[in-house]
Amino acid sequence: MEEVCGDVPVIELPSMGRAGRYRDEPAHPDMLAAITAMTHAALAGLRPRVVVHDTLVWPTVERAAALVGARQAICLRPRRDLADYLARPDCPLRRMDFVFVPDDPAGHPEFRHQLAAAGIPAAWTGPVFRTAAAGPAETRERLGVPVPDRLVVVMSGGGRGHGPEAREHFDYSLAALAQVTGPGLSVLLGLGPMFRSRLEIPAGFPHRLTVLRGSRELPDVLNAADLVICRGGYGSLHEATAGGARVLASPAPRNFDDQRARVEQFAIDSACEVVESTVPEDLAVQIGRALKAGKVRGGAKTPWRESLDQVGERLVHLSRQDGDVPRGLADQFMYR
Repeated sequence: MEEVCGDVPVIELPSMGRAGRYRDEPAHPDMLAAITAMTHAALAGLRPRVVVHDTLVWPTVERAAALVGARQAICLRPRRDLADYLARPDCPLRRMDFVFVPDDPAGHPEFRHQLAAAGIPAAWTGPVFRTAAAGPAETRERLGVPVPDRLVVVMSGGGRGHGPEAREHFDYSLAALAQVTGPGLSVLLGLGPMFRSRLEIPAGFPHRLTVLRGSRELPDVLNAADLVICRGGYGSLHEATAGGARVLASPAPRNFDDQRARVEQFAIDSACEVVESTVPEDLAVQIGRALKAGKVRGGAKTPWRESLDQVGERLVHLSRQDGDVPRGLADQFMYR
């Protein structure tokens, strides 16, 4: 957003999704009430002119934004339950001042048709993802990866890539890589920013192993990789395939985010394939085939800069408009 909106100041609010659980247990009602009060206090103090939601609209944030008269927009990633979502009486999409979809409409014709049929105009920006700032040689030198080595990156994603599901992904990936024979292989684990679990490194792991915490350097690392083993998340696939690396993706089950469909779509346009089996022996064979095939040359991708600039201009335009504060909306809230 900082790049898209230019000189207009942008502040990122904490994710309400993370607030709903504490150490993988549902948050206590008193904690949720406190978080609600803090969200309202934050927006009342900041008095933003525009609030941008990311695919999910949390009622607490939407109502708090409406209370201060902020315009509201949504970055709506394609979701498979759009028809059911639009049919809900409390669906917030029609209340948004601006809807933009960070993807290519050619890959989501049904989603585009559903939005149009519902009378919701949407701007399509093309895929939005971070790109590498450094070249592969520079990144490999910084990581200490020998020039002739093939670099394999295993990552769990930055959104929900932190629970038992992510730990299992690392476990079977490392177990499979331990069975890949031959010298000249370096492995890097890219832990998501919220990953706090213990990793079990197989005894006698035969390859050079590096663990990277956080995600700021990840686009550079992925650009230097020969093979990426990841899930089927939006950001993971776009960033993993941007530099031409081979990708083995293990789609995770999600309520509205169809990761398998996304992986299959990527398989048409890039060197991406679904993990056939998470059994280490089977995955090791698939990894060996991908490494033998080598990195894709000339497959680099870049975001649609012009489309992103148009979204930025629209958001800045909204920030210069005065919103209306609905009467009686404050009566819907109770602070404890």
